[in-house]
Amino acid sequence: MSLDLLDVTKSVVDNLHQTWLFRAIEELCRKDALELREELDLASFSISTSNSIERYNMVKKHLLSKRFQDDATLEFLMDAPRWAGFALNEDEFQSSQQVIGAARNEAIALLWLMAIPKLIISPIISPEEYPIEGIRQFVSNLMTSDESRALLVNDMSKAMESRGIHDIVFEPNPIGKGYSIDDTLRLQRIQSLLAMIMMHSTKYSFDIDRIFTLNERGIIEETTAYIISMHAKSMLKNQITGAGAQRPFDWPLIGNPKTCSNLFTTLDVLQQSALNMTTCSKYTSESAQGRTPWGKREFTSFLINEITEHYSEIHRVRHGKSKNIELDLFIKLLTLENNEITERLVETDDLGGMLFTELNKYKQKAKNGEQPQITPERRFRVILLNLKQRVSADVLDVISSEEIIDQIIEVFDAIVDVVESHKKSFGEESERFTQALCFETAYRILQLLNVGGAIMDLPWVSRFIAEESARSYISTGELSNLDDEHRIRRIVSAYAGGLTYLVLQCSN
Repeated sequence: MSLDLLDVTKSVVDNLHQTWLFRAIEELCRKDALELREELDLASFSISTSNSIERYNMVKKHLLSKRFQDDATLEFLMDAPRWAGFALNEDEFQSSQQVIGAARNEAIALLWLMAIPKLIISPIISPEEYPIEGIRQFVSNLMTSDESRALLVNDMSKAMESRGIHDIVFEPNPIGKGYSIDDTLRLQRIQSLLAMIMMHSTKYSFDIDRIFTLNERGIIEETTAYIISMHAKSMLKNQITGAGAQRPFDWPLIGNPKTCSNLFTTLDVLQQSALNMTTCSKYTSESAQGRTPWGKREFTSFLINEITEHYSEIHRVRHGKSKNIELDLFIKLLTLENNEITERLVETDDLGGMLFTELNKYKQKAKNGEQPQITPERRFRVILLNLKQRVSADVLDVISSEEIIDQIIEVFDAIVDVVESHKKSFGEESERFTQALCFETAYRILQLLNVGGAIMDLPWVSRFIAEESARSYISTGELSNLDDEHRIRRIVSAYAGGLTYLVLQCSN
């Protein structure tokens, strides 16, 4: 075993205590099939009288559901072997104990595969010191063959023994007794399955079909890239957020040249690893020519957005609906002038120093009450882009509905400004343009939230809201709100209300 692989193996074992998954693995390893049979009240389960495949899946789901509360993850882990082409064969089982034991072993393997990406790098290691070669070797041993996997199991067992961990089994292959597949596909599909599970653990999305097209070397590089990217992104967020007394960007603090420089060091590691994530669209841009990987400019803009989101979170937690005027203006300036800041940063060699200078400049502008000079169209694009980044697939499960609604309100407020600024040139087409822009915007937002099909309900929901609003104005005597002067705002409000209703319905 190489020194790189030895270091990574030790790191996995040393970090075991940092994840609740270890306790779950430990608990399952200490239970045999008979104990699980009693726990699940399966005393009457018999191969001759029951469907063994149904029982297998029932046991597997029960064990995983106790460890994963996220329905999407649970569904993925239940279905992943089938997606890879493996099928359970009930003829492989000779007893109920075999069925329960095999399901237990698969659950243990899945827990290990979900834990490995998190454990393989210590959270205290700086990104420029990540043991990339060791991680690549670990992944390679895990995937190359049954023999290489057996060597890795032996190395891990020795490492656990040396740390006094004696009763935990490291068995990372989820394809055990009962599963069958064409022999010519077995190795490649096991590799794809192992990769998918570890990629899912990183919370990055991936294209399953493209994973199946990767050769052995490609899938090793891909999985390694996902792991490195997850840790680099997490480190970037941690460097911005800080911990304990070390919170360099805790308003009104804006860091210093050194802390800003460290952000770019981490960003560089993230960019380099993201280039190898060919099955993930996270760090790519879409155009008529297809998807292209982000370059320095896009990653720099991403960093500015992450810093802005951090200050936005501070504002939300500390002030809620009330406003800290200076902080609120600082956030608006960073949001609306992200492109200008990015352009200046990509042209300098002193990235850390320049970023600190930019943050300090905008802090002073906010202190002086200086408002950003920006066209309504630009504001609309910036807010929509910000929403897109805010609800990207890898954070969608942790963002609250209230935050999404606040973002939606901002987008539709911007639509009012866009239409009003061009009302004279639009003339009689103003209302039609407003409806088209509202519908297109709503559709894009629903797609971002993975509920694009709900767009079919938007017209009637929006119409209902518009009618109810009109009745409310009439009943309260506020007839001036029904004048033609306010018609554009009423159209936008109806669409915003309809979209808000659909988002809340889908989230429930």
